[in-house]
Amino acid sequence: MKTLLIALIGTAFALTAAQAGEKKQTLEGEMSCAKCNLKQADACEDTLKVGEELYLLEEGGKRKTSEHVCSGTAKAKVTGKVEERDGKKFLVVSKIEVE
Repeated sequence: MKTLLIALIGTAFALTAAQAGEKKQTLEGEMSCAKCNLKQADACEDTLKVGEELYLLEEGGKRKTSEHVCSGTAKAKVTGKVEERDGKKFLVVSKIEVE
């Protein structure tokens, strides 16, 4: 009985840990500036449009990334963790490849 209880507790802990550590995804789309190109922000910040979804990009805690695309668009492959905050989708970036 004790062994079963310990196994159940271990399984519950493992499931909780797996949910907390969401996996990174790689998304491909059009990268552009929310201010200069899309006219949706007061300051320059990068976005990635994938189909009809728009993701705000964050890299190192900042919305202007190392591969900043300001007044045009560029095809990009972005790897990171998807989050939703205040009804907006964010992609916390770990890698950006601009074509």
